[in-house]
Amino acid sequence: MKKVLLSAAVIMLSGCAQNIYLQPMVDGPSAKLRLASVPSNNNFVGRPSNNSCISTVTEHGSHIATLGVKANLVRSLSRLDMPAYDKELGDSHQNEVYIPAGKPFSFQFNGVGISGFSPGKADSGGALYSWCRKLITFEAQENGNYEALYDYVELPNGKETCGVKLFEIIETENNTYKKVEMSNYEVIENYCD
Repeated sequence: MKKVLLSAAVIMLSGCAQNIYLQPMVDGPSAKLRLASVPSNNNFVGRPSNNSCISTVTEHGSHIATLGVKANLVRSLSRLDMPAYDKELGDSHQNEVYIPAGKPFSFQFNGVGISGFSPGKADSGGALYSWCRKLITFEAQENGNYEALYDYVELPNGKETCGVKLFEIIETENNTYKKVEMSNYEVIENYCD
């Protein structure tokens, strides 16, 4: 009896923790968004607590996807059969989700990589982590297909930083698809105080 009750509790709790972005929106029209991360780091994508600045605080229920090596560990791989899938990039670096359409939508990439080692740091096993975050806001069209690509870009001084581009995936005349960078999206780089 205890096993049955425990199993029921686990099923109920796991149902509550489902990612709402893995199914069409229930409160209005939907579009599809592929989240892609080229670097081999881990990237945690979520809804920001503030749409006008980058937050370092994660709120409960804001998770959209996990990309990178950690995606395999947490089983956060989702495919919605969107067109123009990048087979070379690999499954762990791409997740496809539903997003609301017809109204502004914001999401935040939180890329983390190892920037070095310090043997005296016992809490991290000596690894020094660096974060690179970008917040994106745009308005998707109903039933549209989009891709947000997180990648590293070189600065004029020769150093690298993270960057994001947003593409619309459109059908061409010969029934193939191509990615066209959108002109009406905003990338926010300033952090909240």
